[in-house]
Amino acid sequence: MTGRNAPDCPPNHGPDEVVTIVDLLDELAQGRAAVTFGEIVETLGARGFGPLLLALAVLLVLPIGMIPGVGGAVGLVMAVIGVQILRGGRGLWLPAAVRDRSLPSERLHSACLFLRPRMQWLRRHLRPRALALAEGAVSLRLIAVLLVCAGLVMAVMGAIPILPPLMGIPVLFFALGLTTRDGAAVALGYLLLVPPVVVMASA
Repeated sequence: MTGRNAPDCPPNHGPDEVVTIVDLLDELAQGRAAVTFGEIVETLGARGFGPLLLALAVLLVLPIGMIPGVGGAVGLVMAVIGVQILRGGRGLWLPAAVRDRSLPSERLHSACLFLRPRMQWLRRHLRPRALALAEGAVSLRLIAVLLVCAGLVMAVMGAIPILPPLMGIPVLFFALGLTTRDGAAVALGYLLLVPPVVVMASA
């Protein structure tokens, strides 16, 4: 896996993408009772792993991640994404139990309303820089390994109330960095891994 052609860092990605992702999720939630993980993956997966990771991290950070089963499902998807990055693949296969798990559309819509102004703020501050961290092969492989480990921990320990947001915050910054090619965001993601590691070590 190399630089600009890596599947999770398409060359057309940039700061505007973070707002587009929220818009796509909000559109997905309109006029229905629930949205499945399979539909989220289908909607965002073609845009690369960065946007999909961003959506998953948001689910963990916001209260919607406290819905029973959501943390574990998100963790499994994260682990699969990590494996695919390591393999250099583009597709994303999910087991039916995860693909069919659903989120209340009303909760997803509320999350999008909360996120939109914050993503608009981030759009003005994120930019391509420190590209070795954002799209270099070594950093991408390290992020992939961390996603596999974090995802499996979430799948097993996702019921611990404080764990989803703690795990979601570093993944959120990894996703922001991959999506906008901003290595500074990736570096912050590495730094923010310390709190969840401390929590898991003391659990």
